Amino acid sequence: MCRCHFPAQPRLMRVATGVAVAVAALALHGPANAEANLNVEVISGYTNNLQRQPQGEDEIPVSIGLTGTWVETTRRLSANVEGRVDGIKYLSDTFDDEVVGQFDGSVTLWPVPDRFAWVVENVYGQVATDPFAPISPENRQNTNFFSTGPDWYIPIGERMRAYLGGRYESVRYEVVDTDSQRLSAIAGIDRAVSSSSRLGVRGNSESVDYSSALQSDFDRHEAYVRYEFSREQRQGERQSGATVNAGYTWLVVGDNDSSLPFLEVSLTRALSSSVSVGLELASRFSDAGLEFAAGGVWSGQGSGADPGVIPEASVFEERSGRGTIDFDRERTTLSVAVGLADEQYESATLDRRRYDAGITIERRMTRRLTGSAGVLWSQYDYETDGLDREDTDNEYRLELRRGLGQRLSIAVIGMHASRSSDDPLTEFDETRGYVVFDYSLR
Repeated sequence: MCRCHFPAQPRLMRVATGVAVAVAALALHGPANAEANLNVEVISGYTNNLQRQPQGEDEIPVSIGLTGTWVETTRRLSANVEGRVDGIKYLSDTFDDEVVGQFDGSVTLWPVPDRFAWVVENVYGQVATDPFAPISPENRQNTNFFSTGPDWYIPIGERMRAYLGGRYESVRYEVVDTDSQRLSAIAGIDRAVSSSSRLGVRGNSESVDYSSALQSDFDRHEAYVRYEFSREQRQGERQSGATVNAGYTWLVVGDNDSSLPFLEVSLTRALSSSVSVGLELASRFSDAGLEFAAGGVWSGQGSGADPGVIPEASVFEERSGRGTIDFDRERTTLSVAVGLADEQYESATLDRRRYDAGITIERRMTRRLTGSAGVLWSQYDYETDGLDREDTDNEYRLELRRGLGQRLSIAVIGMHASRSSDDPLTEFDETRGYVVFDYSLR
């Protein structure tokens, strides 16, 4: 594995800086009816194995970060934007100083309310360059997913409507040569079954072209029945909803065709005012670009990158499931999640199965003091030519946060991460500690 540090490409770093400035401007100058926040964090830490190698070196990273969020819903605008940019200095000079940015935003403009919309979405962050090595500053690359296009709703009587939509999308990687562009179209018709549910049919068609001639372009098609349900939230109740897409999907790669049943299920059920459960199921063709976009901003402070995405220019058959339980009381929140994903690649000699489980708990102990703890376990089974192996990752995290006023807080964070593997060169143990000063500008 290459032990070198890849500097960020100017184009991608301009994107990171631009989105951070945009979020900051929106948070500071957003309209009165918008929910906008802007935070500055100063972080000083210590790690005994920043490279996450079998025998790593100590490092003292210090950073300053800017985080902004903007949420707004009006008749002509819907926005949900979050972004972060961090400037990091390594005092022991193990790595060059760097700037890391993350952004996840969706803005929908309604020139004709409830009839015609234009959607702009962008996800920016980092993924691993070598998916078989632990995440570290030397094994991550900037990645950007951009999507834009129209949605057109055509009423047919009082309860029915037709739907037409289209998207242009692009995926850009900093290091690997798997950039792509895609065009997609969707058409459907549905009917309001009740005041809170709709039932209909849809069809999607997508064409993906890679920038490199060494990669195989492909077309993907889907036809399915769609059911949507959303219950309006009442005072003291949690939200319940469901989206079910069930049908068939086809894939064309060169002269080869393949197909499989298509299923996407997302369910949220409120069992009481404080407990809710969730379920997600999927059977579909996917690829690295869509997987990165669906994951949004990776929030792992320890690694700073998404360990799940393999930046491979190949489609894979995905069969996955995830279950969650959330408990929320006045002073205590608890979240439990378990998941499984099986990925079988069409053209690359790589198959993978992922298992993961996690639990987080937060307790407000006093008016100003809050404690939280989390445990994350994941296992990756790889099956490919010359490489059949199993990696098991564990991460433990503790945090104490105390408010020092209306806008300022201080947090002490401890984390331990480890990997056991069939490849001893990728095994590691790392312990980190942070002190974080957080100041809210709004």
